[in-house]
Amino acid sequence: MFEQLRNRLAAEAGKLKKDSLEVELVQPEDIPSLNLSWNSHFNTPTLRQHLQEFPGLSLRVRGQADYIIGDKWRRRNDIGQLTETRSRHYKLELVNGLLEEYRRKGYQAVVVGADEQNENQKFYDEAGFSELERIVYYEKPDVKVPNHFDHPPVTLRPYSHSEAVLADWLAVDNASFPWLWWNSRAELEFYRKQEGVTIQLAYQSVPGGTVRPVGYFGYTLYERWAHLDRLAVIPDLHGQHIGAYLLAAALGSMAERGARRVTLSTQHDNYKSQRLYEGFGFQKVKTLEYSLIGKWLARPAV
Repeated sequence: MFEQLRNRLAAEAGKLKKDSLEVELVQPEDIPSLNLSWNSHFNTPTLRQHLQEFPGLSLRVRGQADYIIGDKWRRRNDIGQLTETRSRHYKLELVNGLLEEYRRKGYQAVVVGADEQNENQKFYDEAGFSELERIVYYEKPDVKVPNHFDHPPVTLRPYSHSEAVLADWLAVDNASFPWLWWNSRAELEFYRKQEGVTIQLAYQSVPGGTVRPVGYFGYTLYERWAHLDRLAVIPDLHGQHIGAYLLAAALGSMAERGARRVTLSTQHDNYKSQRLYEGFGFQKVKTLEYSLIGKWLARPAV
């Protein structure tokens, strides 16, 4: 009887405490009072920088060390990301509070960062988050190219930064991928500046003596290992072997730069891409498949 009474009183006290709690935006001066653990993504200087880069997307419980840190997924203004939470008792209140902030700001979806998901999978399952996409992973133990093109279907140009080329790149990217996987201009700008990145755009001649952008590939070289980050072809040219040509060109470029093996990832239901990669000798690595989980706030009109 005493145990039941104790549990009921504790529950009632907890309810009163939660009813009175206030969730507010994290300010730079709040950082020293937050519960930044040893495995946090942030320290005081990097969190201060994060708050400047992504203002209004991090919350705390007033008077407590509990917090949630958010940002923009792939630097997009329509998809948010829950990056890190630290809370034993108020996680749901913090998550719901940040979801409301994203909704108020006009975001259409929110995803959960990989580390945050791994640490709190059960919580997000119970909180109603679901799989938005299943990602499959491929590896090729060499950079051999099985296909040869005597008459290339497009002309490749190494990326040279200019407003016109960036506009071509962004147009091809957004035309080639589903809405969830579009890159933002800010993300492309960030990506091109990373060490080891190679980008080539594909152009096709059109009547009148001009060309139009129709595809691209981008990869990152890590010494002897290359990761194919993107391979894109605009939809109206699917089935014309341009994807195979771009993949062959990417592998050849990787080989020239010293790569000895290649990895990539793609959507679980992108069967055309999977057939292409498997035709080039890529093998699926089942143990590295993962789910992107999140919530829709408003379905995109695309």
